[in-house]
This record gives sequence, C-alpha cells and structure tokens, in this order.
Amino acid sequence: MVNLTAKQAKALTLLAAGATNAEAAKGAGVSLRTIDNWKAKPDFQKLLSYAVQAQLNSSLAELVAGASDAVKELNSIITSPDTPSRVKVTAINVLLTNAMKVRDWALEERLEALEYNLDGTIPE
Repeated sequence: MVNLTAKQAKALTLLAAGATNAEAAKGAGVSLRTIDNWKAKPDFQKLLSYAVQAQLNSSLAELVAGASDAVKELNSIITSPDTPSRVKVTAINVLLTNAMKVRDWALEERLEALEYNLDGTIPE
C-alpha cells in the first residue's frame, strides 16, 4: 500500500478530476516539477489510473441513473398530443439512435466474451 502525503493526495484528486498539471500543482501547493516527478513514479501512476477509473465509474453511474428518466421524458414528448410533429420526430430519432447504440454495445460485449472464451485472450 502506498502512503500519500496530503499534498500528493490533493494533486491526485485534482488530476483524476481532469485538472491540468499546472492546476494540480497550484491546488496542492507544490511546483509543476514536483507534479511531473510524482507522475513519473509507477506507484503514483497506478494510483492515478485507479482514481481516474473511479471518477469515470462514478460519472457513468450518474448517467445510468438518469437514463430511465430521460427515456420516460422522451416517451412523454413522443406521446403527447400537444407536441409538434417535428419535435416528435426528433425525439423518436434520439430514442431509436441511442437504443441502437446500446444494442450494438451489448453485442460487442457478447462478442468479446465469446472471443475470450475461445482463445483466452482479452480483445483490444
């Protein structure tokens, strides 16, 4: 387990959230060179990678949580007698386009799992 100083933890948090090296240095109260030195260390790189992945997972969870409400809203737009036809067409297009993307993603995931089961390698 790597023990980070408070400044390293602050810099790591800022970098994982998308801050530039300069912004992370300023926020952590260190020099830009210090940030560069920390980022050159394998342990810091690994922790930063985990932190970025955690940030992405959190953002994805928020998107997934809102997806159901978004679909309900699109459905209400589509079925409302007060919605102009051109708006309905746009809503239908958004709904169907994204449904196809989800289907394609699911098929790709299944294909990758099959490839892995056949040859034991993780697809790129």
